[in-house]
Amino acid sequence: MIAALLLALLMQGAPLELDPRTLPHAQQARWKDFDPAHLRPEELPPGMLTVKRALETGDYPRALSALQEVLRQAPDFPPAWHQLGVLYFKLQRYGDGAACLERYLAIAPQRVGDTRVLAHCYYSLGRFEEARAQYERVLAVHPQEVEALRGHALALMRLAQSEPALAELERVLVLSPEHVEAYEWKAQILYEEERLEPALAAALRARELDAYSARAWFLVGRICGELGRTSEAEAANRRFQELNTLAGDLRQVEGDLLYKPDDVALLEQLARLRARTGDRSRTRADLARLFAVAPAALELRLFGLDLLESLGDFDAARLVAQKLEQLGAENAATWKRLELFYAHAQDRAKEVQAGERFRRLSGK
Repeated sequence: MIAALLLALLMQGAPLELDPRTLPHAQQARWKDFDPAHLRPEELPPGMLTVKRALETGDYPRALSALQEVLRQAPDFPPAWHQLGVLYFKLQRYGDGAACLERYLAIAPQRVGDTRVLAHCYYSLGRFEEARAQYERVLAVHPQEVEALRGHALALMRLAQSEPALAELERVLVLSPEHVEAYEWKAQILYEEERLEPALAAALRARELDAYSARAWFLVGRICGELGRTSEAEAANRRFQELNTLAGDLRQVEGDLLYKPDDVALLEQLARLRARTGDRSRTRADLARLFAVAPAALELRLFGLDLLESLGDFDAARLVAQKLEQLGAENAATWKRLELFYAHAQDRAKEVQAGERFRRLSGK
């Protein structure tokens, strides 16, 4: 997938071709007293507004290019280095992300509390000791930062420090009691420690919190198998296989959308795949993203109505139907579809209304 994404970027002007380490340096100590709280709007390089708009729309290639240009025009502007590092991390360019955030720290060492993503980069590169140390620097400033605690726990786990890792995960769960990944990693560590009953309890809690997490189902299946609970293990493994296949397809589409955020075909594919998992909540979110790209597109609302109805999500489907009544007010086929939907939803009054509107518009 990453190779395909890089190819897509090359075709769009190659913002990833640039090595961020080659961007110009400012005069020594130019930003030594930098504090974002004291940064006035008029002090922002003009290109930062372009960055903001690009990130709001999910246009990562444009944001990447704009950040690089900001750093050419305003060398070592700290917020640009920070955002560039975060963006490279999201694009899975962990080496470049680390280089940017290291540069940010060199420019503004007092801002170490901002550099959790630097630790994430180290962890993703397999540099676990450096990750551990960096998480600890961040936590010294922000001791209750949940994702820094979670990352610290995983770094400790990779360094074969199981008990401290479990202790950190417990801190995460105190601060964020519904943190699915913390329960999943807790289950994983306990399983590896052969503490199977508490491992299963953690895995079941993760599955309870997110019934569409392939990893939670995998853990339940593996632990139940070890405990001799064969039927439960087999059922969990079947569901894991279903979700894991769809998760791979979803990651592919989501990766493509990083570079083509307004691609209607990709957004439709994302919503269709999500619906196949049965996840109503995330399907709603995916459809909202699709509708935002083309708010007046009648065919996209019809697609959304079909998808939500297939999931039995009539609450969300009714909202789409209301919008269809506006967008397709003079379209006979739309009212026929609405008549069928309201019949399925057992809303007799709306069914009759839609049927009458269809017959009037179609002349039948």
